[in-house]
Amino acid sequence: MDNTPSISVVMPTYNTPLAFLKEAINSILNQTFRDFEFIILDDCSTDDSVAYLHSLTDERIRIIRNVENLGITKTLNVGLRAARGKYIARMDSDDVSLPERFEKQFAYMESHPNVVMCGSRIEKIGVESGYGVSAIQDMELYRTRMVFCYPGPMHPTIFLRRETMEKNQIFYDESLIYSQDYGLYADIVRYGDVYFSPEVLLRYRTHSGQVSTTKRETQIRCAKAVQRKLLRQLLDDLTEDELDMHYKYSSGYLPDITIDPEIEAWYRKLEAANLEKGIYDPAKFRQSIVFVKRRLLLHSFPRLSLAGKAKLCFRYLPAVDALKLLIKQR
Repeated sequence: MDNTPSISVVMPTYNTPLAFLKEAINSILNQTFRDFEFIILDDCSTDDSVAYLHSLTDERIRIIRNVENLGITKTLNVGLRAARGKYIARMDSDDVSLPERFEKQFAYMESHPNVVMCGSRIEKIGVESGYGVSAIQDMELYRTRMVFCYPGPMHPTIFLRRETMEKNQIFYDESLIYSQDYGLYADIVRYGDVYFSPEVLLRYRTHSGQVSTTKRETQIRCAKAVQRKLLRQLLDDLTEDELDMHYKYSSGYLPDITIDPEIEAWYRKLEAANLEKGIYDPAKFRQSIVFVKRRLLLHSFPRLSLAGKAKLCFRYLPAVDALKLLIKQR
């Protein structure tokens, strides 16, 4: 008899507040879809969560405790290597999966063999409230958008096809302390499609200072490392100054950045490189550039008259896109 589970749930934890940890674990154990193994990866916790984890008796739970603190990226790879299921579901130790999450993601993946990863919309809980926005459904647009910014889905919502991961030796890049999901998506999207469920399947817990000022520089460095890999597919030579400029203008993480001729020249260079190498659909690539430039233009607008806005829009955008943006800003 084959005892291989349909799903391997991979959840790292390190000194997670006990109330949050219990809620996260119970949300998995109470799923309507019950054929899974639950791999809980304890990265050398030192608090009362250790005793709680060892008190769990559900036979689907497998606890792996690292012999030393590895950090989240290496710990996630421990989980990927331990997984035996047909699919791998990510979970964070302070979030809450809704009861039908696995049932719905499993059914979708079973009926769409071309899809290698699916995620879902989120509801924010904690210090923030609200819902995550729906993501791009057009796959080629998704692939091009990735060159410019993190495209989603939110990491703890993802559901992966393990066969694709194993066949292509896809793991998290252990040089990335942060943005490990961005790096993973950039790799896996080469082997199939990604689906975003418009339904909320996970409640995502927000904390004050989730990425502190002291960690911000490291997060930026990691995101730029992913972009470097993608840009080098287009450009034979890429300088650090070019990479810095690309991240600064394209990521959307720096809201005070405005459009200027230098970044317009950079995007023209990228478009020309893509036309030469044929990596992305040219129309979709341009659409992603227009998306970024629209955002930059909006940042440039606050002190401008309508005439000034019009001058900027028609300078940097195709006429149709310029008109659309101006109409929205009137």
